[in-house]
Amino acid sequence: AVSLAVALPAAAAETDVKPFHAEYATLRNGDDIGRTTLDLRADGDGTWTLRSETRGTSGLAKLAGIHIVETSHFRWKDGKPEALTYDYKQEGAFKQRTRHADFDWNASTVRVSEGGKDYTYATTPGLIDRQSVTLGLAADLIRGATAFDYKVAVMDRIEDMREARGANESLNVPAGRYDTVLMQRESSGKDNRRRVARSWFAHSLGWLPVQIEQVDGKGETVTLKLLSAPTR
Repeated sequence: AVSLAVALPAAAAETDVKPFHAEYATLRNGDDIGRTTLDLRADGDGTWTLRSETRGTSGLAKLAGIHIVETSHFRWKDGKPEALTYDYKQEGAFKQRTRHADFDWNASTVRVSEGGKDYTYATTPGLIDRQSVTLGLAADLIRGATAFDYKVAVMDRIEDMREARGANESLNVPAGRYDTVLMQRESSGKDNRRRVARSWFAHSLGWLPVQIEQVDGKGETVTLKLLSAPTR
């Protein structure tokens, strides 16, 4: 999917975030374990789809047949993403997991299915899924926002996610050197262990992330590094 631009009704073109296709090297604790593709497309009916796909290509990730697909279907509202449906599917020899979420804005209800259990809770304006936080950040950076706060639907509740703008950094990735802005978030789960998410966004690429890093509660680090310039 190289050219993803689609003519949209005027009401849907409420964002300067452009469709793209990007490929990343996936590393775990510094070791190359796979490849991730990230695609944003306009669906032609006023809705959009963000899809990521990760495949294990080295080491245990390859042996285990790791394959993860995450799909966010959403609309732009007031220049920000608002969720419509969300799907997560992880396949592999050691772990399988799925999650499906429907956002019924007429009924103001979110319905989530995961692990054979169903959860229902109320929506709130601007609600998104976890994957779409990247788009929310890009849209806010384009607008020159100074606050980066997001309402995010997780399994059984809504989480308040607040990102902090960090330093401007010149960053080397396989795709080259980019001037970036660091965005980061710290949180703790039920186990009170510290978790960190960092993303480096490049203005020259329309505020797309050139590197994404997540540190879980056990200190395990997963990093995505842009392999080549994104196509549009």
